[in-house]
Amino acid sequence: MGFTASGIKSNTVTTDAQAPLGFQLTVPDGDNGLQVWTYVFNDMPSTDLAVGDICVRDPSAATEDMYGVGVAGASTAVFAMSVIGIAQHAIAAGSYGFVLSKGKGLARTGTQDMTADTLFSSGGSTAGSCLIYADGTIGAIEIGMSLEAKTGDPATFNAYINCLGK
Repeated sequence: MGFTASGIKSNTVTTDAQAPLGFQLTVPDGDNGLQVWTYVFNDMPSTDLAVGDICVRDPSAATEDMYGVGVAGASTAVFAMSVIGIAQHAIAAGSYGFVLSKGKGLARTGTQDMTADTLFSSGGSTAGSCLIYADGTIGAIEIGMSLEAKTGDPATFNAYINCLGK
């Protein structure tokens, strides 16, 4: 797994900043290409980020405006530019860590089953979960593509994640 010159790894979680917020770490991922990780602060007062949670900028952030994140809300997709990445490990409330912004990783369903090779957005049935993309506003809200079918409530699935735009 990749790390910075100071030794911070993509799965490092701390209560004090180890890198500048918004710092991006690029990590080779074998035949899957590259992964791009973005350093964020979990700005939610009592909610931990869990594996597969879609993480969005927190516009009400009291501490870290640009890269203070929270879990995407349920039932309403947000524009892709609001999404920083998808958590690949737990990041406790009030802690710093990396979320996956681009590359192969895990995303999470809500109550909706995921089909293979399907675009998805935020706005699933539960906070942080995905929704099969069907809006028709191409480029506005999709943030990834499923690489497998998955049923469950919730269930994580392999996905190509692209929260950095095209």
